[in-house]
Amino acid sequence: MTPVLSPALYILMIVLVMKVVEGLPRLTFSPRNPPKAAVGLWLLVAVPSLLQFALPQLYDALHRDSGLIIDRHQWWRPFTSFMVQDGGVGGTAFNLFVLAVIALAAERVWGTRMMPAIAAAILLVFSIDTFLVHGPPGGGNSGLTFRLATSIAGLALLIRPGRRHWLLAAAIAADGAVLLLLGDGHGEPVITGIVVGLVAAVVQRHWPRLWQPVAADPAATRGPTRTGGRARRAGERHGRALTATERTDGGS
Repeated sequence: MTPVLSPALYILMIVLVMKVVEGLPRLTFSPRNPPKAAVGLWLLVAVPSLLQFALPQLYDALHRDSGLIIDRHQWWRPFTSFMVQDGGVGGTAFNLFVLAVIALAAERVWGTRMMPAIAAAILLVFSIDTFLVHGPPGGGNSGLTFRLATSIAGLALLIRPGRRHWLLAAAIAADGAVLLLLGDGHGEPVITGIVVGLVAAVVQRHWPRLWQPVAADPAATRGPTRTGGRARRAGERHGRALTATERTDGGS
């Protein structure tokens, strides 16, 4: 049951995160304004992950291995293991698909400059333990992807508090808890990602000039970009002006 239940819980987490995104101000993209950060992050993972099937030495050089990290001081491995996969063709396809969905959602909410910074912070902070504790070797971007996803829920709790976001965040945390009870280690990034978003939101609240995610921008609007929002408001003012003119002409 667990091999089937775990993927179902992953999908549930993604659906819940998308519900959080729907309630936040966010960027929209177009061919002229593509999601550069999301595409860049996806390519950074996808290219070596796909090449490793033709060049296995890529996996050998980049994957996480505590013995090589601690005993042979190969310090780069905690920061490169997300670029290769240990789940075969099926696991790689799933990880890359979910990364595409989450990276796009994260850039829409965090912004083009902030999303890479959040991803880098996640990699840095949650790789520290690999220098201290021996664990099983492996690779994969699921830890990064899940934390990036649920960081959106943590962000929403502070910058757009409300019953909807509290319930969604609680459901996401429960999803992670169930994964942990099932012995699935992916539950930990699901839960800790919420903490990442909360911490980032606290930083934003105390130092608003340092950075400001799209979701925390008072001028941002749901759906269209701010440029589109200004154009829409200008159109509405123009329409009201025309109506006033028509009333004046009709009364003359």
